[in-house]
Amino acid sequence: MSSKHYPEAAYYHRPVGAQLLRHYARRDAVRHATPLLPSFADIARMLAWVPALFERKPGTARQN
Repeated sequence: MSSKHYPEAAYYHRPVGAQLLRHYARRDAVRHATPLLPSFADIARMLAWVPALFERKPGTARQN
């Protein structure tokens, strides 16, 4: 059985408050960089393909 040697984590030497501040700063940076709502251009691009769902292709009409 081999014994794994893990390097000592840097956070062992950092106070808990400092760890939390660093964590929240990274999290907030991601949150502020990510928009809550998509832009109008993104919405228009997503909806542009919707009419294609309702187009009838030749030769695909239902036979009653």
